[in-house]
Amino acid sequence: MHMSETLLNDPAPPPLTVLGVNVVPFASYDHAVDCVAESIRQGRKSFWVAINPQKVYRARHDPAVMEVLRQADVGICDGIGVSLGSMLLNRRGIQRVTGCDLFFALLAAAQRRSWRVFLLGASPEANAQAAQRLGERFPQLKIAGRRDGYFGNDEEVIEQINRVRPELLFVAMGSPRQEHWIARHRDRIDARFFLGVGGSLDVASGLSRRAPTLFRR
Repeated sequence: MHMSETLLNDPAPPPLTVLGVNVVPFASYDHAVDCVAESIRQGRKSFWVAINPQKVYRARHDPAVMEVLRQADVGICDGIGVSLGSMLLNRRGIQRVTGCDLFFALLAAAQRRSWRVFLLGASPEANAQAAQRLGERFPQLKIAGRRDGYFGNDEEVIEQINRVRPELLFVAMGSPRQEHWIARHRDRIDARFFLGVGGSLDVASGLSRRAPTLFRR
């Protein structure tokens, strides 16, 4: 199911196109989380991608990356450059909904709604510390499983995920590797929502720090 088909049943506006890449203009993080919740409620799989200028550039020069982005159900505005690009091309800016901040917003929602979460990726140390710190920050969060990104057997990882059947699967392998991995295996993975989160597990673990808010803006 592709983006245009998915959004027919979601409380979301139609996507805007930025240099061939679809980006959904969500009004807020709550709006985006509500759309994820509705998709889960309906029992549908949903693959979301964080769209930043680097990803748009790579997609323009690499047909394989463009194809993965087109397979995604929803693209979110992960960078101010994408918002400005939309303003120039569509005469309409897009509210930023970054992958990292959406990750934390979805974890808060998962705690409230008893969604099961699987954390896949990052180094063994970062993955373990992220799980520990997230458990402290969200005491009722159900981290059903986790696995670092240093594995050689996809089948074992898929089996591990399918044993716990998470609602939310977060994949932190760096882009576009994480998006390729999700696109390749999503049909065989028993999860409802897929999102590549880049360095978010490193941030959650405390091993990395995000740029100051002023620079992100």
